[in-house]
Amino acid sequence: MSESSYVFEVNQQNFASVVEASQQVPVLVDFWADWCEPCKQLTPLLTKLAREYRGGFVLAKVNADAEKALAAHFRVRSLPTVMVIWQGQIVEQLVGLQPELAYRTIIDRFHENPGDQVREQVDALWQRGHQKEAVKLLREGLQQEPDSIDLKVVLAEKLLQLDQGEEARQLLQSLPAEERERQPVSGLLARLQFADLAQGAPERAALAAQVQADPANSMARRQLAARCVLAGDYEAALEQFMEMLRRDPQFEDGAGRKGLIAIFEILGNEDPLVTTYRRRMFSLLH
Repeated sequence: MSESSYVFEVNQQNFASVVEASQQVPVLVDFWADWCEPCKQLTPLLTKLAREYRGGFVLAKVNADAEKALAAHFRVRSLPTVMVIWQGQIVEQLVGLQPELAYRTIIDRFHENPGDQVREQVDALWQRGHQKEAVKLLREGLQQEPDSIDLKVVLAEKLLQLDQGEEARQLLQSLPAEERERQPVSGLLARLQFADLAQGAPERAALAAQVQADPANSMARRQLAARCVLAGDYEAALEQFMEMLRRDPQFEDGAGRKGLIAIFEILGNEDPLVTTYRRRMFSLLH
């Protein structure tokens, strides 16, 4: 049933591991059973949160039918029941299926991310223009927390902004596959595609002049779009890819469509630009 490294099955023999884990992070002990319909709704919810928090808490699942003695010891009366264990003590209990916010609130109450303080300091340095100091601080943080996915992601993001794409790529590619497939890592990997496109290309102004002089120059238009992405001007980049898709849809095996999709990945589905340009792309293609 385990779907990530932060989710595991618990029985009477290995329950001591729950107490041990709770010394570092909160442990949510989920008592469930196959016949319990609310349990079937809770399982994917808690698993999703375990993935999202990346080790900020551990999800320990107990099959109440198979582990009757364990369920009786904790006086479990109905299913699902989720008990929160922190530093060896039961600190909270939720009976029945609750809204997602209820579980998040409890996790956040006991969850401490060692990278949060570092990130706050990095953001403050970055805003004051001390980029080198910020990167140095992130590297020092990773020396202390070498397995911190959050710090690796932030460092990769900052390196990309400093045009140090190769080191950023190595950091991102070192992350687990499940991390690379979702935000924010998937967006940073998409951004790397544009860094590759801009490698050795003329500056933005020169590319804009080329496109204005020759609107059919799809290569220059794609490089211009890449420059716009790296400058954070996503709407301008989207416009360039839309124009490329309109003028030359077969260029480089559909580079216009692929460019649009890559920017959608960077921005995320909730961004208004994504909604607008996805609709425009669909209309143009169909």
